[in-house]
Amino acid sequence: MKKFTKKISQTFMLAAVISGATAMVSTSTYARDLDEIRGDVLQVVNSGAYPPFSFVNTQGELVGFDVDIAEALAEKMGVKVNVQSSPWNGIIAALAGGRFDACICSMSDTEERRKAVAFTDSYYSAGLAVWVKSNTNDVSSLADFSGKRVGSTLGETGNQWAVEKADGKWRNQTFQGLPDMMNALNTGRIDIMIADDVPVMVAIRENRSDIKIVDVGPLPRFPAAISIQKNKPQLLAALNSALKEIKSDGTYQAIVDQWIGKGANIQ
Repeated sequence: MKKFTKKISQTFMLAAVISGATAMVSTSTYARDLDEIRGDVLQVVNSGAYPPFSFVNTQGELVGFDVDIAEALAEKMGVKVNVQSSPWNGIIAALAGGRFDACICSMSDTEERRKAVAFTDSYYSAGLAVWVKSNTNDVSSLADFSGKRVGSTLGETGNQWAVEKADGKWRNQTFQGLPDMMNALNTGRIDIMIADDVPVMVAIRENRSDIKIVDVGPLPRFPAAISIQKNKPQLLAALNSALKEIKSDGTYQAIVDQWIGKGANIQ
């Protein structure tokens, strides 16, 4: 398994250009079952704009937790892997339409998404959280969102939550990835940010961002799983088996230690 050692903090130097650095993806049709993939290459997709899970480093390489997970799983399955990036808001349609074999992209397993794709067992858990600048003291409940600019990533569960809850009380602004959204919060272009807790906490630690989490009451929490096209039983079984292997032999925790934090428990 190829190892990457680049600092997460480097990606935030690319906040202004990361969407432009997103790799072009093939228009070929994949979404094959395992017997078709053997002897060929497993085509995997992620957003490339979700550090520390997937991002483009200063050398133009697609790296991160999900990239290493994809490579570890492919090794256990005995197949080669090609990890590509594609804009988040179009990934499910592209996967369901057969442009990729799998999305290893920290996708939350939700009932709505199961209508379009199939999911493996969960490989970690993440929950939504509310973030504001450290000097903000007027946000402690949903009522305090009124009249404010609220940021979320287009197509993510945080965006769905923000749209459903707004009811005209606040203005939602969408972003293509976490770096752009964090930059908007830091520079005052938005007042509140809704995002998964794990990547934001890592980003704050690595970059000393001047933002904080606020408790506004219970928020949704979802298991993150690998999504594939429906009716691919061999591929689904092989991915689940490989997930169990990397969790039992220490490979998974080594990847967590590298990208999330030594000894972190995100399962």
